[in-house]
Amino acid sequence: MNNRFTSALVLIITLSTGLSAQVKINPSTGFTLENKYARYVFEPVGMGLSAMIDLETGYNHIDPVNGKHLIWKVVFGKGTQRPAIDNNYKPCSFGSVTRKSNGDQVVILEWNDLRFWEEDSICSVRVTIELPEKDAVAKWKISVSNHSDYWGLWEVACPSVNGFPAAGRYNIAIPVTGSGGHLLKNWQGSFKRRSPSGFFPMQFMSFNNDTGSVYFSSMDGESRAKDFYFDSEVNELSLIRYPENMGIAGSDLPGYYAVAFGPFQGGWLEAAYRYREWALQQVWTARGPISQRPDFPEIATNVGFWVRDTWVWDLPPDVDKDTGDPFSWRRDERDPHEMNLPFLNAMKRMDVPIAFQWYGWHHVLFDNEYPHFLPPLKGFKERVAELVDSGALIVPYINALSADSKIPDWDKFDPHAIKDESGGLRQKFYRDGAGRLTPMCPNQNFWHYTINNLVDSIINVYGANGIYMDEISCNSHELCFNPDHRHPLGGGRYWADGYRNLYRKTLNIAHQSGKDIVITSESANEIFYDLVTANLFTGRPTDYEIPMLQTVYSGYTLFYASRCDFRKSDLLFNFSVGQGFIDGRQIGWMDFDLFRPQYDKKVEYMKNCAKYRMVTKKYLVFGRLWEPVYPDNEVPFFEEEFVGGGRHTGHIPGAEARLWQAEDGSIAIFMANYFDREIPFSFTIDPGKYGLKASTYQVTEISPEGNLPISKTGGTISRTEVLGPNRVKVIEFAPVK
Repeated sequence: MNNRFTSALVLIITLSTGLSAQVKINPSTGFTLENKYARYVFEPVGMGLSAMIDLETGYNHIDPVNGKHLIWKVVFGKGTQRPAIDNNYKPCSFGSVTRKSNGDQVVILEWNDLRFWEEDSICSVRVTIELPEKDAVAKWKISVSNHSDYWGLWEVACPSVNGFPAAGRYNIAIPVTGSGGHLLKNWQGSFKRRSPSGFFPMQFMSFNNDTGSVYFSSMDGESRAKDFYFDSEVNELSLIRYPENMGIAGSDLPGYYAVAFGPFQGGWLEAAYRYREWALQQVWTARGPISQRPDFPEIATNVGFWVRDTWVWDLPPDVDKDTGDPFSWRRDERDPHEMNLPFLNAMKRMDVPIAFQWYGWHHVLFDNEYPHFLPPLKGFKERVAELVDSGALIVPYINALSADSKIPDWDKFDPHAIKDESGGLRQKFYRDGAGRLTPMCPNQNFWHYTINNLVDSIINVYGANGIYMDEISCNSHELCFNPDHRHPLGGGRYWADGYRNLYRKTLNIAHQSGKDIVITSESANEIFYDLVTANLFTGRPTDYEIPMLQTVYSGYTLFYASRCDFRKSDLLFNFSVGQGFIDGRQIGWMDFDLFRPQYDKKVEYMKNCAKYRMVTKKYLVFGRLWEPVYPDNEVPFFEEEFVGGGRHTGHIPGAEARLWQAEDGSIAIFMANYFDREIPFSFTIDPGKYGLKASTYQVTEISPEGNLPISKTGGTISRTEVLGPNRVKVIEFAPVK
């Protein structure tokens, strides 16, 4: 093909795809990519990112470094060797910029035919940076072609930048395990988390300060193995991809997905709005919001609060029930109805539907001899039947991730276990006395059948209407190198695909029996939200807590638990439960010891929250959480010792509020008072910010006793509500038509 014909063909393709002609970049002089909102400066030769300037504020987020700046890194693998190269290994060999018809700019940078370890032209790296015309955040892609007859790819990082983030300069907002998210102020340290994972349940975070913020998100709808990494001590940030067939000679990395990285205006809340727009287009939200899902179990939406406990619930008052020590769990054989009385009495006292996460119902010791849970303890079937008939949601515990390698028939399971790159098992040590719990490969049908045969018995033989599948949603994509599993070795998407298939089979078991099964799991990994009904928050209360997950996914899944040591202060308990309520969680997840007389005051607070949840489901179940509402007046603070996020002393406002919106457009302010005295709470809201255009709004107080119309108002609304001692309050603003 001659050059004239090639040029004409390129021009035709360019015009047909909405691109203007490609302009070459001279890498030896560097390049600046910018629009009205941001400027990205790539230094000469290696094209490392040397500046990232927010043009709204003029602030440059990239600091000078000793040496050269980075943009990508590639690590090769063979055996135990891990040699690495980066964009400064050889000069950038090609660059171009193209402006689309919509004004977006696309930069292509290439490092072609790199010689490495005595092999010519074994590797080429291509980086694409797309900067939208009307946004400061760029989208970064990388692909690596590898022609080596010896080396395989091991890790590929892009963007991989140095000079950012500076220690102590940013407040970072990150998704964390068993929590809505944490806001860590003036953060410094090192952070590395796998995705997909319950330890990093969403694929984004933000770095925020007074001069601007930085958004960092992988846009990976296929849930491939990757790590989010940043270290403020060495000032580095990377999105590390784990390729398929790691360490296999000639393995490549196509440019599967982009990474959003760049400056933006706002804080963690605006970052969450940005991420929600992307997240609601992914497979795990494709079935639509809960209100539009006929497959979503109604019983799950009606839960007022959760309890978790073991086999015996009515220990004597002088016995401290340590549910954290499985060796202390009793296994009495008594009349099933008598043993159920604590539950039935709690349900009567709370006067709302209860969900129960049931541990210790099986004949094996906790964390031992998995997955051989059956047979259950004597009387289990009878107890389940009575509780389900009472209207309760009964969710027995199983571990759906691991098998105990000490079981007599381990030889059947070993071929299906995850193996590391040396062929070893990736065993977990949880505590002394636990079995050798070994994660199984989710790609293996043998494990799917094992778990779902167990679920089939629990649902269809023993009568439970839910199942808690421990650890799946909490665990990370563990790289499996078992060559007999018929999946790509190491990285890829098989981990996510495998567990999604397992969950689908679990749902099919129930549907084949004409039942709606409630599936719950530990933590809240986003990639399972269309398959897992409710997601357990295991985190303890902390002043670091922010409702990131709820801001992104409210209306599309359920979160539950406000875990707290109820033997501690009333303020700590009220904060844990009250904040859980206004953040949209189904509250509770304490054991039945909470209902002892000395904790009556705490139970009343929890009941108050639970009763309010039952009359505000249009918001907390089916609606959208928009934002925290900060008081215009001063409210009292209290000091507490926290263990959530690491042991520390924190300061908490005595009253907090959130703004929710229902699908009919109405908005409501959910307020919680943690103190045992009245607290005035003043706030100002503009309904137009949430898409409401009415000139007049009906103001109504919603309560379990009935709704109380208060007044009509319009425009920007300022109000002061007096919050009763140890109480919550909900004020609704509905457009008057």
